[in-house]
Amino acid sequence: MKKLLVDDEFYNELENFAVFIPIIEVKGTDHILFEVRSDKISQAGEVSFPGGRLEEGEDFKTCAIRETMEELNLKIDDIEYMGYSSMFLNASYRQVKSFYGKIKKNIEDIKYNEEVASVFAVDIFYLKENPPTKYRANYKMDFPEDFPFDKIPGGRNYKFWPGHRDYYFYDTKPIIWGLTARLLKNFIESWNIDER
Repeated sequence: MKKLLVDDEFYNELENFAVFIPIIEVKGTDHILFEVRSDKISQAGEVSFPGGRLEEGEDFKTCAIRETMEELNLKIDDIEYMGYSSMFLNASYRQVKSFYGKIKKNIEDIKYNEEVASVFAVDIFYLKENPPTKYRANYKMDFPEDFPFDKIPGGRNYKFWPGHRDYYFYDTKPIIWGLTARLLKNFIESWNIDER
């Protein structure tokens, strides 16, 4: 029997990214460190975690730590890796895995690179006590004029599977939303105080 390559086709379409959720101590309490993206890269002005696309032969964890070192100008000894957080796959076949750990520096000593406009930190307990607001956007089916409805049982009245996407917004300044908010929500919901 001929080998089916369905799985290979799916995995070959994936674009792989990794981010690192940095925990940093500020005035004796654990905070999450965020970046505001500079105008030198896409999505300027957005809040994000350090991260980026996997390089050839690189695994997700290595990518997350490398990108954090590059964007925040850190050495490997400045990062204490703690674990894997979660994964997200969007409709465009972008797979993003997030990892977390501690940054062993003071926030004022972090000298970020040109991809970053600024950094800020939010107390983990604030984030835990103030969950994000969720908004749901439904996907719209936009069929071309020549779509062959006559070939489908029920034609135009066929019950297509409805799709939607949830968006989360944290009421912070600046606002944390989008993929960053989704990955943050997953992390905060699983954060254990004993990990301090």
